[in-house]
Amino acid sequence: MTDRTSPRTEILALLLEPLGVDAMAGQAALRRLAENVDTVAQAYGCAGLPASGSTLPWVSEAVSACVEEHELARPAAARGEARALRELTRLEGVRPRLKALEGVPVDALRADLAAVAVAERLLPGVLEPCRRADQDWPEEIWRSIRDIDVDSALADLNRPRVTRQAAAARELVLQHSVSAARDLRNRDLVTRLEKVQDFVAAEKAYEAFLSARPGWWRWLGPDARSGFRTDRHDALLWAIKARDTGAVSESTLEMLADSTARAVIEHRLSTAPVSTTVSLAAPATSSAARLVAGLLAVAPRTDIDKLRALESWYTKNVELFDTVAAAMDVRRTEPDLREALESLVGELALPSGAVDASRSAYRDIQSTLQAEVEARLQRTSYSAHAIESEDLVGAISHIGVFERELRDAVRAMPPVRGRLLVAVAGRTKSGKTTLRKALTRDADRTGIGRGAHRTTRKTSAFEIGSVTYLDTPGVAAKDDDLDAQRARTACDIADAVIWNYADTLRDEESAELQRLLLSGKPLLAVVNVKERVDTPDRLQLFAQRPERAFAPTSGHAVRIEQVSRAVGVTPPVVLAVHSGAAHEALSTGDRELGERALRASRLPELEQSLAQLLAERAIPLRAVRLAEGVRAPLALFHERAAEELPQIGPALGELQRSAMSERVALLEAFRIAGRNARERLETARHHAKERLPDVVRDLGGVDHAQRWSDFITGLELEGLCSSLESEFEQEALKRGRVLRAWASAAERQDDAHPRVRPRPDVKVVSMNTGMAAAKGAATALLSSFAAKGIPKKLAVPPPAAAAVYVAETLVGAAKAVSSEVDRARQVKDKWTRATSPAAAARLDELFDRVAAQLARIVDDATAQVDAQSEAQSADISSTRERFDQLRRLQSAVRSALDAIDLVLVRRLQALAGGDPTVIRQARRTPGVELRVWTDASRIAEVRACLQDHLVDVLTERIEICSDSRSGESDGTADD
Repeated sequence: MTDRTSPRTEILALLLEPLGVDAMAGQAALRRLAENVDTVAQAYGCAGLPASGSTLPWVSEAVSACVEEHELARPAAARGEARALRELTRLEGVRPRLKALEGVPVDALRADLAAVAVAERLLPGVLEPCRRADQDWPEEIWRSIRDIDVDSALADLNRPRVTRQAAAARELVLQHSVSAARDLRNRDLVTRLEKVQDFVAAEKAYEAFLSARPGWWRWLGPDARSGFRTDRHDALLWAIKARDTGAVSESTLEMLADSTARAVIEHRLSTAPVSTTVSLAAPATSSAARLVAGLLAVAPRTDIDKLRALESWYTKNVELFDTVAAAMDVRRTEPDLREALESLVGELALPSGAVDASRSAYRDIQSTLQAEVEARLQRTSYSAHAIESEDLVGAISHIGVFERELRDAVRAMPPVRGRLLVAVAGRTKSGKTTLRKALTRDADRTGIGRGAHRTTRKTSAFEIGSVTYLDTPGVAAKDDDLDAQRARTACDIADAVIWNYADTLRDEESAELQRLLLSGKPLLAVVNVKERVDTPDRLQLFAQRPERAFAPTSGHAVRIEQVSRAVGVTPPVVLAVHSGAAHEALSTGDRELGERALRASRLPELEQSLAQLLAERAIPLRAVRLAEGVRAPLALFHERAAEELPQIGPALGELQRSAMSERVALLEAFRIAGRNARERLETARHHAKERLPDVVRDLGGVDHAQRWSDFITGLELEGLCSSLESEFEQEALKRGRVLRAWASAAERQDDAHPRVRPRPDVKVVSMNTGMAAAKGAATALLSSFAAKGIPKKLAVPPPAAAAVYVAETLVGAAKAVSSEVDRARQVKDKWTRATSPAAAARLDELFDRVAAQLARIVDDATAQVDAQSEAQSADISSTRERFDQLRRLQSAVRSALDAIDLVLVRRLQALAGGDPTVIRQARRTPGVELRVWTDASRIAEVRACLQDHLVDVLTERIEICSDSRSGESDGTADD
C-alpha cells in the first residue's frame, strides 16, 4: 500500500513541521492551522515579514526536479535508478565522453583501475614493433601496401634492377605509393618492405596477445596504427575516477553502458533544459529547505500532473505560505511567538491524543550533517600515475565507496508521513470483512463470505478518521498461498495489526501469528464470536444475554497467551467481539435493538482499545521507524567506517614509505644499468679501434661507403640503446611503474662514413709501371741498333753475348719499374695516413653520439621516475586528506546518531507521560543495548517510563546511567 496523503497535505505539513504536526492531521485541519499561524505572525510582526513569493522559487525548483525525475525514471531499468540518472545528467564531463563509451560493456566499466594499469604496462611493449615498423613510411602507402605479396616483391626487388622481375616488382610497389616515392631506389623499397613485413608480424603477435585477454582489451588497444584508443581509454578512466571519487554511484556507471540512458543524458543537456530555476542557490531559509527536501521525497509516489497542480496551488496561496514560513523560521528566537504558536497545536491533537513532533528534529539533524558532508567532501583529481599502483587504487576505491555511502546516507531524509495504517489479518473465513463493515458502519452485505466461500482475495483499504485500515486476504487457505503473501505484505507496512481469531488455531495460522508477535508490531487480538444472529429473534436473544455467546472465548484467549509465551513475548491484548452482531445491528429496523446489540457486540470496546493501542504503541513505534529510516544508513556507514578506516590509514603510511624506498631502489638500478651500458660501449669502442686498421685497408673504391656502413652496423650500437631502454622498462615494471616515452635518438648524419679519395690500387700501378718500363727498354734497344748498327760481336752473335747485351738493357728497365713501385707505395701510405685519423675521428663521433644517447636515456628515465614519484606522492597526500576528512566526518556521524537517539528517547519519554528534558544523553550500541543518561534523582522516573512502555520497541535491554560525562553506568541496569 502507498501513502494516500495528497501533496497539498504534505506541503502544509512540511511548512508547519517545527510545530510538531504532520500530514496525519489532514489537509483541512492543517490549512486552518496555517491561517491561524498567519494571524499570529501578522500580530507579532515576525521580525520583518518577507516579500510575497520568497519561498516560491525553491518550491518551483523542487517541483521541476520531481517532474524531471519522473521523466528520467522512464528509461531507467529499475525504480531506484531514476535519482542516479538525474545525477548523471548534471555531472560535468559526461557528455563529451558519451560517444566514446558507446558499445562499452558493463564489465569494462566495472573493471578496476588496476586492470587499466596492467593494460598500459603490457600493451606498449606489444605495440612497440608496430611503431618501429611504421617509421619513415608515407602514410598513404599504409592503407594498401599490405595488399601485395610482400615476400615475392622482396625477392624480385633484390634481383638486378635491369631484370623484368625487379622492374615489375618496383612498379607493383609504387602503385601503392605516391609520386614522392618514385625517386626511391630498389634498395630503399626493400628496406621499407622489410618494415611492412615486421609490422605484419607485430600485428599477428598483438592479435595473439589479445586472444588471451578479456574482450574489452580490444577496444582499449590500437586501431590501425595509433596505439591506444585514447578516446575510450580516457572515457573509461573518467568513468572510474568519477566512481572512486564519489561523484557518481556504482549503479550510475552501469547506465553509461545503456544506449537509452546515454540518449536521455545527451538530450537533457543539449536540447531540453528542464527548468531555469535549477541553477538557483541553496534555499536561504530553513522553511524553504524543508519544502525542497520534502518535495523530493514526495516525488516517487506523486504523478506529474499532481506535482504541477501543487505548484499552481502554492503560487495562488504563496502570500499565506510565506508568512507562515517566516513565523516558523523566527519562532526559535522569539519566545512569546513560540509560545503562542505552540498553543495552536492542541487543536490538531489526534483522537488518540498524540502528535508526532520528532520528524522535524530528525530532519534538522540530517540537514546539518548533510551540509557538513557536502562542505568537506570535495572532489579530488589524481594524476595519470595513480592507476599504476594497485595498492593506491585500492585505497582510493575504498575511500570513494565510503564517500558515496555517506552521501547516500545523508540523503535519506525522513519522508512526510500521513495516516496511520492498521492491517486486519487472520485466517480465511474468520470474519475480517464483517469486522471492516462493522467498523465503518456499512450495513451492506456485499463481500461477506457465505459457507466455505472466501471473497477477499486482494488487500483493500478503508478510512476511519485519521486511520487507514487494510482489509487483507485470509491466511491458511488450503489451495492458494498467494492470499497469505498479500496479507503478510500488508501487515509488514502497517503501524498496527488487528488479528482476527476464529474458532481454532491451525498450524499455518499459528505460524503467522508467531511471526507478527516476534516482529514487535503492535497487535490487538480479536476473538470473533460466530454465534448466529441472522434473524431478529436471535439478535434479540444475543442482546439480552451476550455473556452466553462470549463464554467460550476464554479458552481462545488462553490459547493466544500460550502461543505468545512459546515465542517469548508479552501476550497482546485479547478482546472478544461479535462483529456479526455489530453488523446486523446496523441493518435492523428496530433502532433500540440495534443500539443494544451494538453495545453487546463489544465493538465500542474494540474501538477504544484500538485507539489506546495506537496512542501507546503504534505512534511510538512509528517514531522508532522514522528514527530508523534516518539512523539506519548512518549507523551502517559508521559501523563499516569504524571497522575498515583504521586499516586504510596504516596502508597509506606504508604505501608512502614504500614509494620512497622504491624510488631510491629504482634510481640505483638505473644508475647501475647506465654504468654497465657505458662500460659495454667503451669495450665496443676499444674493439672497434682494434679492427679499424683492417677496415681502413679495405676502404677505397666505389663501394667504400657501403663497407664502412657494414662495419658500423656490425657494431650493433643501436641495440645497446634499445637494450638499455628495455632494461629500464623491466626494472620499472618490477616496481609497478611504466616508462612511456623515451628521448628521441639523434638522427644519423649524412657524413657518418669518412669522406676519402679513391685509394690507389697496388696491382694497377705495378702493371702500368712494368708496361711502361718494358716499352722504354725495347725502345732504347731498338734505338741503339738503329744508331750504331748491330754490333760486330752480334753480327754472328754467340747466344751468351746476346743475352748479356739484352740483360744490361733490361736492368735499366727494372730500375725504372722499381722506382715507379716505390712511388706507388708512397702514395698508398700517404692515403692510409690521411684516411686512418679521419676514420678514427668518425668512429669517435659515432661512439660519442651513442654515449650521449645513453646519457639522455638515463636522464629521461630518471626524470620520469622523479615526476612519477612526485605525482604519486601528491596522489597519496590527496588520498590521505580524503581519508582524514572521512575520519572527521565519522565523528560527525557519531554525533548525529547520538542526537537522533536523544530525540527519539525524549519523544518516547514524553509519550509515556514523563519529562523529556531529564534525559541528557542517549546512545544505542550495535547490539541490543540502549544507554540513557540522566540525573541520579530521576533514574527511577526514566526507568518506569521506558521500561514499562518501550523496552520491546527499541531494544531488549535499556541501561539507565547517572553520569553522562563519563559514559559509565551507575550499576543500575534493567533487563
